[in-house]
Amino acid sequence: MASVPIASIDPGTELGRRYIHDFAQVEPFFAADYRRLEHLAAHANRLLSRTWAARFDREATAALVRDYARAFAAPRPVLDNIERLARPGTVCVLTGQQAGLGGGPLLALHKAVTAIRLARELEQAAGLAVVPVFWNASDDSDLEEVNRLRATDESGGLRRFRFRMSAGKRHVRDIVLPPPADPQWAEAEALLAGPFADRARALLRDGAGRDFGAAFTRLLHELLGPRGLVVIEPRALTGHPQWRRLVAFEIENREQNRQQLQRLSERLDGMGMPAGVPVTSHLNLFETIGGERRHITCEGRHLVLEGVPGTTTKTALLRRARAEPAAFTPNVLLRPLVQNAIFPAVAYAGGQAEIAYHALLKGLHRAAKVFMPALFPRLSLTLVRQADARRFDDLVGLRTGIQWRQKEAQIVADGTQAGLRQAFAAMRTDLKGLARGMEQEIGRLEQRTSRAVSDVMTRVKHEPLKLLPNGPELEPLWNRYFPEDRPQERVISVLAAVAEFGPGLVDAIESQAGLFDFSHHVVVL
Repeated sequence: MASVPIASIDPGTELGRRYIHDFAQVEPFFAADYRRLEHLAAHANRLLSRTWAARFDREATAALVRDYARAFAAPRPVLDNIERLARPGTVCVLTGQQAGLGGGPLLALHKAVTAIRLARELEQAAGLAVVPVFWNASDDSDLEEVNRLRATDESGGLRRFRFRMSAGKRHVRDIVLPPPADPQWAEAEALLAGPFADRARALLRDGAGRDFGAAFTRLLHELLGPRGLVVIEPRALTGHPQWRRLVAFEIENREQNRQQLQRLSERLDGMGMPAGVPVTSHLNLFETIGGERRHITCEGRHLVLEGVPGTTTKTALLRRARAEPAAFTPNVLLRPLVQNAIFPAVAYAGGQAEIAYHALLKGLHRAAKVFMPALFPRLSLTLVRQADARRFDDLVGLRTGIQWRQKEAQIVADGTQAGLRQAFAAMRTDLKGLARGMEQEIGRLEQRTSRAVSDVMTRVKHEPLKLLPNGPELEPLWNRYFPEDRPQERVISVLAAVAEFGPGLVDAIESQAGLFDFSHHVVVL
């Protein structure tokens, strides 16, 4: 096991990098220092103070989470942690991810293990009861993102699978995977190769006939239930008083909320640290209409529902929200407030992109009277085969060199495109009045030339190995550790790693020394 700078594996976001390496510069945008256990313990004590402790309806939370867990036959450690949630002195470490097929990308597992381990270490250090909670974001409607399985075969070829299905804008919690007899399951299972492939294939097929949300929860229970990870879907919490309150808060204060977010977004942009999530005229809520998730947009005093003719009013929207809170779901900027109003979270374990958009939310938490947790950088790691360990460092160095060359090539390409535009503009000027009939031909020639430059850059960006003499030899290694020229943890599916590494996978991730070492970890298995 070794550590390398995160930037050498994943450039991340500017704000995320500064959060990890220069926290003092960005600290005003966040609620608490995350870098030491004593900082988090102090933040937990603030949460349990008179100001905040009474705001949490622990009995309602525990009842809803308990019902959900029992419906999925959650393991005993999960049920025990839910009982702890009901007690006044308990705090949580939260994390979450979309309900991905086969567990989604490996980073979902890394986030869950970070939450489990941080909860354990904080409990030991602070003498508090700390429960890890995973928010299974099955109210998402991005089927393209969740309906994908990625793995490498024995020869190092990158293999991809997705079920042939369409969904419109339905929540993935409402999209049912094919039944067990569907031949697509055999296609999906064929991707999972390794000594423990049979186990991984059984876990994958367990999702047959279930919706994406249910399949994801069952898999998390199987992999991490013995460690007490509490898994919850937002659909199980729509009856919670805080869900109702935050939905009403967004409707009633929509313009003030938007302005506050916009000011912070512009401030971060001006500092060269964009939050990565646009602030628009949409409410930070969706309404489910006809089974599909629809935007609600402000147009002056009126509200417009996506795909619905005419307008509605704030009063009418509030009335519908009170009558049917389950029809309303938060977007990415409101979801943290809903989570933190329901669960007494001292920390949220997330990646750099999540940390970046949370920088917009401190004032919104204050306005909504919601306690804001510390943002804790999740574990970032690459799983390396023992046989590849000696070559991995060389591969990282090669990739770094390629990335520099790609940047240089982009500068050259940008200059070339600008020169082409100038050259063709000069040609049109020089030929004006002499050959008007050539205008269309000149235009076509300009388009072909510009397209050729763009095609070259596409190959440089996405097929760099094909441009190297030893590219074919390196391709198997590249696919295992930088598939699609991205870090392994962002592409390869959880069950692909289970197939290769088996029961030792979670132990290897969890045993990483130095949870507070925010480098990228290399785990040799």
